[in-house]
Amino acid sequence: MNTLSIYKSKIIKAAILLFALAILLQPAAAYEGASFGLLLWFHNLLPSLLPFIILSNLMVKLDIARKISKVFYPVLGRLFGISSEGCYPILFGFLSGIPMGAKATADLVRENRLNRRQAQFLIGMCNNASPMFVIGYISISQLKLPSIKYALLAIIYGSAILSALIWRFLSGLYQKNKTGDKESGKSDSEIIVPKKSSRFSFELLDSCIMNGFETITRIGGYVILFNILAQMLKVLGGSSGIIKAIGMGLLEITTGISQLCSLDIDYKIKIVLTAALSSFGGLSGIAQTKSVLQDSRLSISSYLAVKLMHALLAGIISLLYVFAGNY
Repeated sequence: MNTLSIYKSKIIKAAILLFALAILLQPAAAYEGASFGLLLWFHNLLPSLLPFIILSNLMVKLDIARKISKVFYPVLGRLFGISSEGCYPILFGFLSGIPMGAKATADLVRENRLNRRQAQFLIGMCNNASPMFVIGYISISQLKLPSIKYALLAIIYGSAILSALIWRFLSGLYQKNKTGDKESGKSDSEIIVPKKSSRFSFELLDSCIMNGFETITRIGGYVILFNILAQMLKVLGGSSGIIKAIGMGLLEITTGISQLCSLDIDYKIKIVLTAALSSFGGLSGIAQTKSVLQDSRLSISSYLAVKLMHALLAGIISLLYVFAGNY
């Protein structure tokens, strides 16, 4: 083990120890954060994501995903320079939100139907806050500005596409300067030899259901832990302010956006900051994404770089939007 790995291991162990100590010192805040995270998972994520996860597993295993992709390939394939297989994660991710876009992509990589470079581009583009979260929770429930719901959705999704395209361009330039890269000779539109489609069976359904429950349970664990951290930050130092709300949003966007929108600040600032925070997805969203990328060999660090770029672009575009007086 090299020196960097040793230091990294020590830092992680120290952080876990501090987290445990904070829970002991602030049990009320820990309880409130865990309760909010559990209820958020149970009332929102479990009923909305679990059916999507099970159905996505079935569609990939039964080769339905490929048939869906072929329908949209003439438009999406030429628009984004991807293979027919790559159209499915775009459709699925844009409809269902974090981390389902990443999971759909990783599943296709594991099935040997997408190359890694194309998959890395896709998880950066299609793994975002869901349309219902942006429209219902942010625009209507928190900002109380239903008139901007579609504009905000367009800003977040448009900047996601733009940031992923920029990443692909920059990484393409980088790959040209590398030697011995196994994937450098493969085009984005290439499909690696796919597996044959399976036939439906209850054993296959059982496997998809169990994978769904395993995935949604891991997501719930991350939501609870990061909500505890966000609540700890909220009680830290007493009064709440914009810096604290941003910090909470960087940890977990649902809690952070709620805290931000409760502040007595200009609505233009709220719109810009909520657009940026929801585009980033929070460290909770990063952790959830990492959990569904297991065994896919996709890079979470590249994904993080794209999401940071996404947040920056969404902040800039939303800033131009609000100061143009279009809301």
